Amino acid sequence: MGAHHVKGKRRRLARGRRPRARRCLRKGCERQYQPRCWNQRYCQEPECRRQVRRWQAARRQAKHRQAAEVKARHAQAERERREQAKAASQAVEHPEVAPARGHAAEAFFPLPYVIGRAATNRP
Repeated sequence: MGAHHVKGKRRRLARGRRPRARRCLRKGCERQYQPRCWNQRYCQEPECRRQVRRWQAARRQAKHRQAAEVKARHAQAERERREQAKAASQAVEHPEVAPARGHAAEAFFPLPYVIGRAATNRP
């Protein structure tokens, strides 16, 4: 005896339905597009994607700034920046004779130079 085999109605397998065409939700775009997945809200044009990313980043940043600890940290950093600016303005009284800063402070010609015959005669 073999395994019992039941023949029932044959049904087609349900295929994923393609969502209908939508309008892009970005202001100023409102282009018709065919979404690739059910929760896609914006068209995939490069300009539109860039604008949406900028908007989302600004929104995230604004939400982050509302936290009390972040506000306190920002206020502290601003106080320090103001103090440094005040100290820097007092240190440089004559900007035309201020010492060089950064890579300009390093000696460009590390060896002493001489003009004329003495340049060729090294001791």
